[in-house]
Amino acid sequence: MTIKTIIRTAIASVVTAGTLIGVSACGLGGDAASGSSDDTVNIGVIYPKTGQYAQYGKLFQQGFDLAVAKVNKDGGVKGKKLGLRYYDTQSDAKQDAAVAPKIVSDKSIIAVVGDYASPASSAASPIFQQAGLVHYGFNNSAPTFTDTGDHVWTPQIGQDKYQKTNADIVAKKAKKIAVVYIENDWGKQAYRYFKQEAEKNGTQIVYESSYLPDSTDLSPILIPARDAKPDAVVDIGYGPDGALVINTLRDKLGYDGLYFGGQETKEFLDLAGKNAEGSIITGSFSATGTKDVKAQQFVKDFKAKYGNNPGNFEVTAYEAIIDLAYAANKTEPTREGIQKALQTVTDFPLYQGNGGTFKFNRQSRRADNIDPILLIVKDGKFEQYEG
Repeated sequence: MTIKTIIRTAIASVVTAGTLIGVSACGLGGDAASGSSDDTVNIGVIYPKTGQYAQYGKLFQQGFDLAVAKVNKDGGVKGKKLGLRYYDTQSDAKQDAAVAPKIVSDKSIIAVVGDYASPASSAASPIFQQAGLVHYGFNNSAPTFTDTGDHVWTPQIGQDKYQKTNADIVAKKAKKIAVVYIENDWGKQAYRYFKQEAEKNGTQIVYESSYLPDSTDLSPILIPARDAKPDAVVDIGYGPDGALVINTLRDKLGYDGLYFGGQETKEFLDLAGKNAEGSIITGSFSATGTKDVKAQQFVKDFKAKYGNNPGNFEVTAYEAIIDLAYAANKTEPTREGIQKALQTVTDFPLYQGNGGTFKFNRQSRRADNIDPILLIVKDGKFEQYEG
């Protein structure tokens, strides 16, 4: 199912089942993280507090809350406090589309961030677009995400860039590879980009297969992957399934070759354990490798509050709030002000990659100069990898 199909289905479901709006069991009524007085402006957050992607919601919220604390400590936005209004969508397209009108009707909300999955986010985008409310999809790497309209923006690196970097490092290490990928819209699109670049590089794909997101036994597809005798196995998916792939290969099938896959999360490291050692992935941030002063301070502040180093998901969530607060202070803390700033400001503070600043391409509404980095698991932790 394509993202466009998911959007149409989700919006149709809202029309026929409008009572979803306000369902408290999923948090669709909104959960204010701070006051809602005239002295406060809010950013709406659509994210998976519960459900299959709840792990990511937790990481996002850590970044969001830390950013709001910093913004308000530094004076807020044009003399007003910044607040967050959280909406738990489980990163489900139907719930995103259902809650979007409620967010639009809250005039204290000057922009929206989220969701985790691009198909879910894209289901809400047309509603925000029609209302003139900026939708800032900070985690949405689908290259088609911003196609909805001029109020839909993302600083996230697109899968076209990610998979080029991924295929290029694989080509340096292996001539023959087996590839498995998650069977959803994101996974299929990401694999297409990877395959295109692999073919350009002359990398031979000797085996390929998709797997369902809720799979619990991947032996049927990994046995032929092993038997194809690849120089490396590549997984294009998320953290839990990445751990299932490598654990099956190492513990059940006796594969001891190179592995490219997983995700920079504590869950992946915990689930994969010693099997994660040496895994290589593309990412956007290294807490131990960043040389950027403000990013180093972010790492210090994050570790002081939460007791561990931040990863890609925490930093992109943090940066999303910092970006929008910066936008509000450059213009004004209104819906119109946020849109104007994203169109015109050229020095948004950049925490990812090599740090510095970034600006948006006004036509694509994607960041011009944020590039992926490589990460490798060493001694149970992700470190920046130079290849």
